[in-house]
Amino acid sequence: MHCKLYNFVISAAILISLITGCRQLLEGANDPGFITTDFETVEKIIVTSPARGDFYALGDKMEIKWLTSFSTISKVNIHLYRKSLLQRTIIEDTQNAGSYFWRIPDVIDNSVHYIIKVVDSNNPEVYNYSGTFGIIKTN
Repeated sequence: MHCKLYNFVISAAILISLITGCRQLLEGANDPGFITTDFETVEKIIVTSPARGDFYALGDKMEIKWLTSFSTISKVNIHLYRKSLLQRTIIEDTQNAGSYFWRIPDVIDNSVHYIIKVVDSNNPEVYNYSGTFGIIKTN
């Protein structure tokens, strides 16, 4: 094999593909052993906040933050889960600005098992979860 393909995801969720050891660099692009690959873009969401182990109090203003790999995601939906059960939709069809501020209502149960899910509004197969965090009463 004349080429090796390595994929790396960097902090801004940009997929970089490096092709090393290819004879094309040295002249062998017409060699029948030369391998070409068609690349396709992969949509991805990475939720960066809240992070695993974070704690919030009722009434706190939480900043939910995420990164997207390509600019084709125009709007997102944000949901709150407790363990694997949907508790509420925080917002639907909000602009993909990379963050959203949410005031935690006073009617949420104490738990250390909350998770945020950010979903592409146009493609529900593109989503990701935050780390598990806690919401507690501070009275």
